[in-house]
Amino acid sequence: MPKVKQTKAELRQHLRESISFLEMSASAFDAGHVHEAKRLATTIRVIVHDTKNSHSLLSQLGIKQTMGFLDSAYPYDPENLASHHGLVGLRIGGAATRYWAPLSEPIGPHRARYAMFPNWWNKVVIVDSLKAKFSRLDLVLALANKDGGAHVDPALDEAYNNLSRHNSVGWIARNGDAETPVNEVELYSVRQIAHELLTSIERQKIL
Repeated sequence: MPKVKQTKAELRQHLRESISFLEMSASAFDAGHVHEAKRLATTIRVIVHDTKNSHSLLSQLGIKQTMGFLDSAYPYDPENLASHHGLVGLRIGGAATRYWAPLSEPIGPHRARYAMFPNWWNKVVIVDSLKAKFSRLDLVLALANKDGGAHVDPALDEAYNNLSRHNSVGWIARNGDAETPVNEVELYSVRQIAHELLTSIERQKIL
């Protein structure tokens, strides 16, 4: 059956809808529904991720390779022996210790900058205690393609399984004698990635 190419106007409408999806899921995440990160990841994939068989919205609009993407991640220092979670901070408060997505608030002295897509998408943003490395691409595709965003795989990659199920980053919350692993670094990191992407698209003024 013949196919009819979508117009630029239709693609821009798809992008407006995807932005709305991101904003709604981000609002739900910020209200405490942190597993909305899976829907955030799926929408991020639609907007930016290209494969041999599918083309991202930004590529179809002809802007992905020329626009800047906000990089708010604190840079990884290989000489630092501690785990690295460059997109998110850690709020310490006994049993309430948890990760947090800083959004526009910088973590420490690092200043956000804009990067071209390959550098942004492939930058290492998490290094766990086992020295497994994760980029934005790794986190988004794991959540979207394998861990419930658009699909559930019967088995997960070992490194991602350690990160998301077994606290391989290693932070422990202590409340008296009780110790609780601080989980969900991958979810908070994807929330921050969504913020970066929304900020980057808004800066382009294409809608």
